[in-house]
Amino acid sequence: MRRTPIEMTDDHLAALWADRLAAAPLPEHDASTLNAWLAGEPRREALLTAHRDLIASASLRQAMTSARAGVQIKEKPRRPSAAIWLVAGAAATAVAVVAVWPRYALRLETPQGRQQIQVLADGSSVTLNGDTEARVALARRARDVRLDRGEAFFKVAHDPSRPFTVHARDASVTALGTAFNVNRLADATEVTVREGKVRVVSAADPDRSAVVAAGESVRVSARGIEGRLRFDPTAADDWRSGWIELNNGRLGDLVIELNRANARRPLRLGEPALAELRLTGRFRSTAPRETAQLVAATHGLSLRDSAHGMVLTPSD
Repeated sequence: MRRTPIEMTDDHLAALWADRLAAAPLPEHDASTLNAWLAGEPRREALLTAHRDLIASASLRQAMTSARAGVQIKEKPRRPSAAIWLVAGAAATAVAVVAVWPRYALRLETPQGRQQIQVLADGSSVTLNGDTEARVALARRARDVRLDRGEAFFKVAHDPSRPFTVHARDASVTALGTAFNVNRLADATEVTVREGKVRVVSAADPDRSAVVAAGESVRVSARGIEGRLRFDPTAADDWRSGWIELNNGRLGDLVIELNRANARRPLRLGEPALAELRLTGRFRSTAPRETAQLVAATHGLSLRDSAHGMVLTPSD
């Protein structure tokens, strides 16, 4: 069934103007634009007043304070069209439901050690790993996400009339009705499909693409789309549940993923060449010291503490 696009109504615009007025005085040009908009329809002034009253209300201030503190909001504001809801979840995961209007860019960012689930107005969801930044734009004919850094899992609502595409440094990934993961690493982007299919286009060779199905992953770098790996898509364990799985993967990539999940004691490599050491296995992202000790024992390295975290170095 085709979804009806969300229109930018007077109520939506009034909510946006109210939010801007609450944040800071309007520049002269913007104030003139607002006055012209108000003059165009008699009911707009009443809508703007209602939204300004909502923002100033004690219930909304309490809700936003609770959201920032990471506790569940119990009392909803009377007019939810412009509200953002935050609910604390297990393992420091925040859940947000946001009204996103066509062509409105939403910026998402997580610090190290924290994940976030974002539910979009089209019904899709984006789960951000730690130390991740993305931008979302929903329009009438397209849905676009730019993954500027980090890693994210996408569960895409079916809507053939509005393609859902994720753009990373090395690749563009278009969903064909699916759930998939995009992971930006130091020198490549990994695409892993859990459900359905995606079409992957390499930035290095835009004329060539690959369809990647559930249970498959590819690595895209400056050399193009590289080796295809297969896995069990029904296995639930991945970074969202605290696991990192490598199949002849780089130690440098493991360090990146460990540090996304841990803010207090980051791991670094004492020599750049160590990043190319190869590993195969499953590693617990929430146990960085134990993982680092295992890597050190496997490859004959030394693990030491520093003022800023842990360091893996060649053994003396």
